Amino acid sequence: MSRTVTEPYRQEITGAKGSIFYRAHSYHTKVPPEGIAPVIEHYTNPGDTVLDPFCGSGMTGVAALLTGRKGLLSDLAPAAVHIASGYTTPSDPVALAEAARDLLGSLADLEQELYGTKCSRCEGDARIEYTVWSDTVICPGCNHEVLFWDAARQPDGTISKNLVCPLCSAGFRKGDTEILPGAPVLVSVACLGCKSREQRPLTAIERAIAHYPHRGEITDWYPTAPLESWREMWRGQHGKMGIATAADFFTDRNLRALAAVWRLASDSSERTGLRFATTAIVNRASRRYQWNPKRPTNVLSGTLYIASMTYEFNVFSLLRRKLSAVVQLAKKVTEAPGQCSVAQSSATELKHLQDQSVDYVFTDPPFGANIYYSDASFLWESWLDDFTDTTNEAIVSTSLTAEHGGKSLNDYEKLMSASFGEIARVLKPGAWASVMFHSSDDAVWSSLERAIESADLTLESAVAFDKSQPSFKGVKQMTNQERVSSFDLVLHLHSTQGGVARRRQSTVKAVAETEVVDAIRTHLQTASQRQRTTPYLHSFVMRLLLERGASFAGYSYGQVEVLLTKTFLFEKGAWSPLPAADTSPDIKPEGI
Repeated sequence: MSRTVTEPYRQEITGAKGSIFYRAHSYHTKVPPEGIAPVIEHYTNPGDTVLDPFCGSGMTGVAALLTGRKGLLSDLAPAAVHIASGYTTPSDPVALAEAARDLLGSLADLEQELYGTKCSRCEGDARIEYTVWSDTVICPGCNHEVLFWDAARQPDGTISKNLVCPLCSAGFRKGDTEILPGAPVLVSVACLGCKSREQRPLTAIERAIAHYPHRGEITDWYPTAPLESWREMWRGQHGKMGIATAADFFTDRNLRALAAVWRLASDSSERTGLRFATTAIVNRASRRYQWNPKRPTNVLSGTLYIASMTYEFNVFSLLRRKLSAVVQLAKKVTEAPGQCSVAQSSATELKHLQDQSVDYVFTDPPFGANIYYSDASFLWESWLDDFTDTTNEAIVSTSLTAEHGGKSLNDYEKLMSASFGEIARVLKPGAWASVMFHSSDDAVWSSLERAIESADLTLESAVAFDKSQPSFKGVKQMTNQERVSSFDLVLHLHSTQGGVARRRQSTVKAVAETEVVDAIRTHLQTASQRQRTTPYLHSFVMRLLLERGASFAGYSYGQVEVLLTKTFLFEKGAWSPLPAADTSPDIKPEGI
């Protein structure tokens, strides 16, 4: 019997990113499952069904497992289905550990061939843990071939965008010149005997190994899906660097290693876990991992960018660590009291679910034009040899044609309306849905609200979700490189099931700027450091507008930032209150 809940969940939510459930496999966006679990427990009983039709990496399913519920996950994207299945499908951890040992044992000779070397200290056997590669560019002054490594590095160790030719001293920029195949410039070696670790220039043998094998000598299957120029994430730089297919994102050496791993993983009785571990290292094993003089800067999330200096990590070292994590994950999933199933389906057509069959929905749909998921999943889906049907992808992408999945904000709203209609159809009478959302664009907020109301779902409450660590876009915002929101809101929606939803659109009103300022001022008086940042305060304003039945117009991220600048003091990354300019009463967000 469904649990009767009359009050929405009103506490702000915090989720950490350190658990094995979060870090076993990357994804473009993730909601920490430990943050979802208490919300699920508020709305449901053990054994109830919890649906996520935009499941992404499957964190709602993980939360269902941890709380003894039945997770029903689905997503349009093959990559999402693969990753969510890897996170939630039970497997025997003992059998998986044995299969992992067999896999690595079968590949030991290949690792020696591709990454074997000698320790310069004890002359014992060692392995290359990573090699740093540099682009080669043509000096426009003297036509000399120049390593980016030589032309960009400064005496203080920093990297300059203004290059200087070491031969003729001409200054130029990378975008103004021809790019040739790169060269290895630095190697990190781990000794298997004395256990020392050294970073140094390559020996002649190591340089030869770095260029081996040639791609034509690889006999195992590897992905050759084309990186089409119509994609949102395609850039002219890809053409200049010779990136035409998925295979071009890898050095020949790492492509040879990954192809062998993929073949053996696919043939194993523990195929799901081994392939899950393999896709988990694909991005790090690619040329997308940037070299930085101070620390590795990881893959640039939300892009297919390849830097001028990159890491080539030992595929088998990556795999050893990831297989260990996946075995740990298998133990946790086996011990969890819940269960979960994953299906590939558009959120607009949940044909596999019956009417009024779901007790609760927690979902994190796409935020307009925030991330181009199908492009961001290109490498994963290339190895899976299965690609997202972009015609139903719920994103805003006005630069693409309709043939390639291009959509206006109106198209996005129609897809979201259909998705919320399906959520309303499958929810039991009186059940709840929680939708995690944020956008820097006030028009996207209005579009989402119209989509919710079209499904006769009533907004009852909105609370902040602090993921504890900012995303890549959140980091860029905090360094003033890009103005985006890094705090999300969780909207709690009530199913009317044939009743009449309370509508805001027909009665929407404007809220005076002074009311918004007063609400912020009251909040700042007791807020923590993170709750006084621009991202949090933008989410605070969106919550205020939602719960006051007010228009979003004029409250984009940039406009909220201008409002804060006019009224409050910004110090050390946070806003502080100043004495109020008038005596109007303070207000703060309340439940509707």
